[in-house]
Amino acid sequence: MNGAPTTADRAATWYAGKRGRRTPLHRRSPVIGPRALEPRGLGTMHHVLVQLAQAELRPRFAEACRAFGDLVWCDDRDELVARAAFREALAVVIDLADAEGESTESVVRRIRAQRPILPIVLWAERATAAAVLPGFAAAGVSAIVFRDDPDLEVRLLSALTRARDVAFQQLTDQALHRRVPSSLIPVFRVCLDHAARLPRVEGIARSVGLKPQALASRLRQAGLPPLSAIVMWSRALIAAYRLEHSTEPVVEIARSLGFASGSALRRLLKRCANETPNGVRQPGGFGWTLRCYERYLGRGGRG
Repeated sequence: MNGAPTTADRAATWYAGKRGRRTPLHRRSPVIGPRALEPRGLGTMHHVLVQLAQAELRPRFAEACRAFGDLVWCDDRDELVARAAFREALAVVIDLADAEGESTESVVRRIRAQRPILPIVLWAERATAAAVLPGFAAAGVSAIVFRDDPDLEVRLLSALTRARDVAFQQLTDQALHRRVPSSLIPVFRVCLDHAARLPRVEGIARSVGLKPQALASRLRQAGLPPLSAIVMWSRALIAAYRLEHSTEPVVEIARSLGFASGSALRRLLKRCANETPNGVRQPGGFGWTLRCYERYLGRGGRG
């Protein structure tokens, strides 16, 4: 691992919050088996809470979720409910019963009461789930994934799509609040939310109650880049997030974002983050792209 720093190295530096002091992954203590969020070294501070009745099932579940993000194992029912109350929790995956064999239906009800829209995925054996599914559905389970599903990874990622959307919004909001005046954040949010449809300047300005010329002036006065650049970066951020957190092919992501080809998306990622799609797929790829965006905004769109 000699030579230029990798995406993971750069992301580790950013997440650690240390300028000029890189902590590359190859210098960390080896990680044995699936671990909780804290020891992974690339924690995004956003994670999926997982409660499984049998600890020996963790490796298989962690492997199936490798494309998603950080996992936090919660064996204690009260701990699970307490962690789910915080916004850092993006989703909950829960078993039919806890380690003592007691039903977790009441846990689902407690979590749903405090987080009405938090995705709660039931991960269960097909043979034993049928009799209790009505009760869990009434308690507020968002989706069910069976352990014997041959496409387990795809099913889990699909069930957690809603959580990924929440994560993207929370992470980009954090970056915007660090770099953009609060009065202009809605402009950036509109660009992010509608980047795939290439929003027109008139529509963006109208959504925040301004004329195009007035909005352009406000951006210049705040030392921020023009709308065309903001839209370009919004597309790059969406692409980077989907590359790291899904198994979608590059060409499919490119087409869904309005690019003529996968090559056009590759050129955009090279221009914005100096990375290839494969590089962005590495853990921390989206974080690195978001950090590049913050630096770009800090320079007023120069360079």
